[in-house]
Amino acid sequence: MEVPSFADLGKNARDVFKTAYHQGKGLIKLNVKTKSAKRFQMTSDTTLNFEASKLSGLMETKYKTDAGALLLKWTTEGVLLLGYEFNGLLMKGVDLLSECAYNPQTSAKSVKVGSQFANERINARCEISNDLNSGTSLLGTIVVKCRDLLLGYRAGYETAVNKVTKNDIGLVYGCSDVDLHFRCTCIPHEYGLSVWCKVNPDLDVAANGIYARRGDMQKWIVGAAAKCKIDDRSTLRFKANTDLQLATSLLQKLNDGVVLILSFNIDCGNIIRGGHKVGLALNVEA
Repeated sequence: MEVPSFADLGKNARDVFKTAYHQGKGLIKLNVKTKSAKRFQMTSDTTLNFEASKLSGLMETKYKTDAGALLLKWTTEGVLLLGYEFNGLLMKGVDLLSECAYNPQTSAKSVKVGSQFANERINARCEISNDLNSGTSLLGTIVVKCRDLLLGYRAGYETAVNKVTKNDIGLVYGCSDVDLHFRCTCIPHEYGLSVWCKVNPDLDVAANGIYARRGDMQKWIVGAAAKCKIDDRSTLRFKANTDLQLATSLLQKLNDGVVLILSFNIDCGNIIRGGHKVGLALNVEA
């Protein structure tokens, strides 16, 4: 089994806390995904936010070949993106990525190239992106596995402002039913610790704590969440935190490939005043 990327560290706990929550003061989300002959894939992801009176989304098509995949993407912001992924072209486990993006409205152009190497012991990724109107950004990540321990580091740098933008570490200890994920973001300003546990095949629980400080300002937040599989078609989620935010989500499988998600977020500190959030999502896959 390949080592996960830095972005996937702590994925089990994030799934309990974030997946199937689509919240806003009136939010509707539609996701449609189709596949043809296992090579051609089309995805449409649209969000309507009534609070901001804004429609946003993207249309993405991917055509897979023996050597990689061709990617074409268009967003409602007017951005066009063309990319190609080379999978195992140079050697086994090495992927190459190239992308070009253009916004006709603002004439903004950008180019990105990257590479990734992954096997059972290491996952390393490097990206260089150039915004032709601002400057060049560098991003690198590495995750190393030692028995049940994963140690990762991520670094980012922008030449335009001569500033380090990413300086993060992550440490994960995992076994079959338990994951511990410690992280430090923008060292030494933000610390986090999440715990995930599979109680039984139908119940996952997780806890997450964050402590942040910048100068004289300090803030901490602790949350707990649960994911319960009611039956083969229904999944119920709950989460709450020390900011007195209580959220729940119900995922209902209507048919093969059709999933309906209804979620709520209640501000328990201001129940009478309002400001609560509700979201509705429909995922269609064929």
